[in-house]
Amino acid sequence: MSNSANAVRAALVTAMVTAGLVGAAAAVGAEPPGYAALPVDPNIISDSTAYIGQPPVLDPGGQPGVEQTFAHRDNSRQIVDTVLVAPNPQAAAGALQNMQAELPSLVAAPTTEPVDVGENGSVSTGLSPDGSQSVSVLLFTRGTTATEVQFSGAANDPVPLDLVVLYGQQQDQAIRQQLNQ
Repeated sequence: MSNSANAVRAALVTAMVTAGLVGAAAAVGAEPPGYAALPVDPNIISDSTAYIGQPPVLDPGGQPGVEQTFAHRDNSRQIVDTVLVAPNPQAAAGALQNMQAELPSLVAAPTTEPVDVGENGSVSTGLSPDGSQSVSVLLFTRGTTATEVQFSGAANDPVPLDLVVLYGQQQDQAIRQQLNQ
């Protein structure tokens, strides 16, 4: 081979190695998928501006996903929406089981019923363990996600079940659209 052919070959090899290193560095520094927009704003459901959302928390508890809290403007109600993203549907089912196991710390002596939200949807309703608030917890999976939505308010004013289901269906739709589930 001539010196010019060797020079061209060396330049091509250098370019390919450099491109590979840049690509690898980009993959290492790649941002995780954007989960911040997953939680559904409750104002869409109630057609109002009554709820004020706090900034979303990415990777709650060190798990991939997002959690966002919405407080009613008069602080009488609160919604905490948590969507965890698992590597596969079996892991999402396991995350849902963990959420179910934690229900006693959120709702004392709950009444639980299945609901038409996502996959394995259920709502557990009752009072907080100290009896000071009404609490409803919606749980469901969708593909590789496990979702928990906590609704709390005055002890004598529980959130209506139809509102919980409507919110859950909107959350399920957001998961399907944004994560292609």
